[in-house]
Amino acid sequence: MHNSNKLAFFDLFHLITDALALILAYYIAYIVSSDLTVLNGVGDYSWIIIIYIPIWIFVMAANGMYNVTTFTYYDRIFKNSLGASLFSSSIIVALMYAIKENMYNKILFFNFFLIAIIVMLIEKYLVLYVFKIKTGESTKQVLVIGANSMYEQFKYYINKTNIKVNVARFIGIDESKSLNQCAVLVHKETFKDILLNEVIDEIYFTLPIKYFKEIQEYVLIAEEMGITSRVILDLVEIKFSRVNVASLGTLPMITFHSVSLNKFQLFIKRVIDIIGAIVGLAISSVFWIGEAIAIKIDSPGPIIFAQNRVGMNGRIFKLYKFRSMYIDAEEKRKDMDAQNENKDGFMFKMKDDPRVTPVGKFIRKTSIDELPQFINVLKGDMSLVGTRPPTVEEVKRYKNYHRRRISIKPGITGMWQVSGRSAIKDFDEVVHLDTKYIDEWSVGLDIKIMIKTILVVFAKRGAS
Repeated sequence: MHNSNKLAFFDLFHLITDALALILAYYIAYIVSSDLTVLNGVGDYSWIIIIYIPIWIFVMAANGMYNVTTFTYYDRIFKNSLGASLFSSSIIVALMYAIKENMYNKILFFNFFLIAIIVMLIEKYLVLYVFKIKTGESTKQVLVIGANSMYEQFKYYINKTNIKVNVARFIGIDESKSLNQCAVLVHKETFKDILLNEVIDEIYFTLPIKYFKEIQEYVLIAEEMGITSRVILDLVEIKFSRVNVASLGTLPMITFHSVSLNKFQLFIKRVIDIIGAIVGLAISSVFWIGEAIAIKIDSPGPIIFAQNRVGMNGRIFKLYKFRSMYIDAEEKRKDMDAQNENKDGFMFKMKDDPRVTPVGKFIRKTSIDELPQFINVLKGDMSLVGTRPPTVEEVKRYKNYHRRRISIKPGITGMWQVSGRSAIKDFDEVVHLDTKYIDEWSVGLDIKIMIKTILVVFAKRGAS
């Protein structure tokens, strides 16, 4: 878990846009140069950008320009972009004397050097402007608890970085009182209610060092629910040794979390989700017409069943499945609690459930009722691999530690599916499998679970 978060503050988006901008600059330079001199094919000089781009990015990374906590001053961007361009160009110039003359063109390279600087500055200033617009679903919703003076400093610093957050709520403490007089930062029940009833992705504590011990209780509550906490302390002249912390301006920031913050791995996971969902929809589309006809003939009602489910950190979304039950299933469910095989009551499982249609039994057994969930994955509500998506009523009954399982996106498959699925009747065992997945998550684990899922589905094991 620790190794997977070494790049938690790495700005992958800016790295990709920088690389694309440099490629664009090369093609512009080639077009301009082709009017001034005779050139070989555009690919004959491509070694320039193959060497130039990695060096340029390395220099920018070394100067902290791909760290979201770095202040984005315009002069800093200009200075580092120019420095990276000069250093990368000097390496290319040195290489020109060691290769064949027909492999390079001085006019092309000179134009590329100038155009690259112009394109990069335009790109970086444009991206910076877009990043300052902290709106949309991708923006993290945060709760801030702290001293009013530090909160103002926090807002000032956060606006100078590429960290995209929206302060959903701020709770200020009374700094005029001594620590003994201020018994609590905020009442624990109030704190829990906010986390239970509002969409909160992260919590920021912006406090003087004297409150550090008081923070622990709240961090533990958030940790139990799987919500990331970040502590920004006013350390005055106290210095830590052998401790690695991120900085928000002059404020050290310690992060407590139980989910992966590695943006590179999360980016790879999202790419796999999009590709997997597109491929899954393309392959499964051959079943859709036949399945739709069978469902319609079998019983009256819609072909697709849509139900509100709870996603990451309490987000509500519509989960899609092929309908496998009669349309009055929800009404009948209220009178069937005594027949629930899961005695804890969190999930309803019953062998030979009378609400399931004849066609429903088949599509459940073969798991093809879940094919429409590829749409949920494509939309970003779900992932191919994740935790089991709970119902709204189920989440209302959760204890604090249960909520850790909704600290990530739910998945079409997961640990619970490859470990028995319907055969698991203890909800705490489901929670254990889900939290084990969260703690051990990696791209490799996702691939392993997807392979196991295919084998389980073909074996028709654990489905009902």
